Amino acid sequence: MGFASCAGGFRRSGARGVGRVFLAGMLIALALALGACSQEPVEKGVAAKVNGKPISVKTLEYVQALRLSSPSMIPGETLAGLQAEYGEALATLIVEELVSQELARRGIEITEAEIKNAETSLRSGYQGNAFENMLAEEGLDLALWRERLRARLVLDAFTARVLRPRVTISPEEAQQYYRAHLQEFSQPVTLKFLKVESINADALKAALEEAKKAKDPADLLMVFDDVSLQTQASPEDVLPRSWRDALKGLKPGQVGPITRGGIGYQAFILLERSEARVEGPVQVYALVEKRLLEARLAQEFSSWLSHTAASSRLEISPALSPR
Repeated sequence: MGFASCAGGFRRSGARGVGRVFLAGMLIALALALGACSQEPVEKGVAAKVNGKPISVKTLEYVQALRLSSPSMIPGETLAGLQAEYGEALATLIVEELVSQELARRGIEITEAEIKNAETSLRSGYQGNAFENMLAEEGLDLALWRERLRARLVLDAFTARVLRPRVTISPEEAQQYYRAHLQEFSQPVTLKFLKVESINADALKAALEEAKKAKDPADLLMVFDDVSLQTQASPEDVLPRSWRDALKGLKPGQVGPITRGGIGYQAFILLERSEARVEGPVQVYALVEKRLLEARLAQEFSSWLSHTAASSRLEISPALSPR
């Protein structure tokens, strides 16, 4: 197998949220082999090399875990889809390898004890040999599974020990974000209510009269065979207009008028009304800080990836390179 050898094949890319920090780099596979590339013989079973470090075809296939249930009948479409999907999986592995090499340069190591602790934690929800049986049923190799676990710990360590120290969020930034996104921290009027229905108006009326005397109307109404009920909670402004009108002006515990609707006739009993409010900056500071931190971490990662990939040697199998 020959390889397309390309330097600096990554595009700059942003991401939202710490969960997407690395996704930004993973989805750039089709840019990896752009530009002039030379063909070089390499050993069998290697999908790519990152600064000389090989990524095996076996690992690539594991990460992709591709299953074609209904192959396309259009000539060339299946091959193109395979190239794109395997390209994205390979980009994931390339980004992870770049991160791993960065940690090695900084003397940051993921120890066997850390991997073992993480594995023990993940296995804790399984009894006996259930974990191994699950892997076998899914056709997953335990050694490769552990390799992927280590890769996750590497990414976590990179975020915590390399990216995070570069980012600070000032109170002024948090205040500015809060003011710009004030609507997101507003809680609308929310209603909790019972919707009571019957095909018989007299039966519904009799049940509602009894419900007015009950401490818990829902418990009482459930004993009426010809009456059905649902408990619902919803922001008032998303309810149907007729429902809002029926609930308007009711106090908790009060019963609204009987009207046609539902399975024949219906009425509403208001249980709770939560008034509209706006969360103050103190109450939502942790959330605001989290959002700002995620965005800044994504920016830091994007900057690091662009710089690192531009100075790295990436060798990609021609079978995975764009045509």
